[in-house]
Amino acid sequence: MVGLLSQDEIEALLLRRRIGRIAYCVEDRPYVVPVNYAYDGSGIYVISGPGRKIDAMRAQPQVCFEVEDIDESGGTVDWRSVIADGVYEELTDDDGRRIALTLLGKICAGSPSSMPVIPAGMIVFRIDLAEKTGRFGREWSRIGGSMTSVLTRLNFSPA
Repeated sequence: MVGLLSQDEIEALLLRRRIGRIAYCVEDRPYVVPVNYAYDGSGIYVISGPGRKIDAMRAQPQVCFEVEDIDESGGTVDWRSVIADGVYEELTDDDGRRIALTLLGKICAGSPSSMPVIPAGMIVFRIDLAEKTGRFGREWSRIGGSMTSVLTRLNFSPA
């Protein structure tokens, strides 16, 4: 069974999770990387070191973002997934970085200056999310093999 998430369910999933994936291209080759993120209702915020991901998004700012929630308890696999097209934007001004770091929880609570503390060389960026779509589904869990072997282990025999 597969269905569509409502816009409210999409927003709730984006707000609830903290690990997602950014998809980008380098020389026509796709890459997908996990990131720790925060969501503000219109975009995600991430801190990253320099490397292939940052270089690629600077060269081609159109990216895709994915997040999911998977529950494998109770004999079924219940999943929800959101995919969104987005645009990479590097945050270089103090206000933008402060907002991002506050959302990410990287500013010490009670700090008198509330100035971001960012290790040298780290990049703070935002992905403005455009079109967001979501799906959900339920599948029977496979406990080490085919459904027949699972049913056999459970002493179930079809009539």
